[in-house]
Amino acid sequence: MTQIIAHRGARNLWAENSLSGFRNVVELGVGAVEFDLHLGAGGEVLVIHDATLDRSTTGTGPVRTLTDATRHDLRLIGPDGEIAEGVPTLAEVLDILAHVPGLRLFPEIKADETGFYDPALIAATVETLRAYDLVSRTVLHSFDTGVLRMIRDTAPECARKISVNRDWVDRQGGVAAFFDGLGDLAGLVAVHHALFEAEFDLITRLFPLEQLGVWTLNNPDLIARWLGRGVGFLTTDDPRLAHRIMAQEMAI
Repeated sequence: MTQIIAHRGARNLWAENSLSGFRNVVELGVGAVEFDLHLGAGGEVLVIHDATLDRSTTGTGPVRTLTDATRHDLRLIGPDGEIAEGVPTLAEVLDILAHVPGLRLFPEIKADETGFYDPALIAATVETLRAYDLVSRTVLHSFDTGVLRMIRDTAPECARKISVNRDWVDRQGGVAAFFDGLGDLAGLVAVHHALFEAEFDLITRLFPLEQLGVWTLNNPDLIARWLGRGVGFLTTDDPRLAHRIMAQEMAI
């Protein structure tokens, strides 16, 4: 059965990458949750998507300049405006998610505002996951094969996922060339729905369906279409909608 992944903690329903959003996702009963990681000024792992604060918070500037004190002064911005929360740490998020039996975690290792992937972020992330005994339930992911290589070398016990879209694979020489060069760097592959639609036959010849996922689907017709194809996982900003469509499909 296709696993539904709540993208950025279900960003269409609640403020993305927020503690309240993660609590709500747990209450919703999703099987997996995706979120994004950056380093703060003190080396702490922060859960936020962009490399800058401008879009999703009331702050401005690079995330890597954010101190523990100043992160509490910010407010996250959700679908309905500001909420009374600052940027959370990975540890704060895991305090919510760790106790949920069987919940899979999909943290993405992000680049800073200069495009640099800091090995210290990977090391700190793995250290935190080990402290919470969550490595076995976690799939670390990135668009960048160099990041996956660093994850493999730092923590070979961590599962890895590559995310791809048309622009990315074209810059690597095309779909076949990209995947030929992937080797053992990723056990799971998440493909943007437009690329997956166009290259479905090729991609499904290269990988079994259970290793493949599609992102990011919020349209009911697209969700139903991809659920019907039996991919391993489906990433959405609205897991409530995806669960409803899945229930309808199973009832037919």
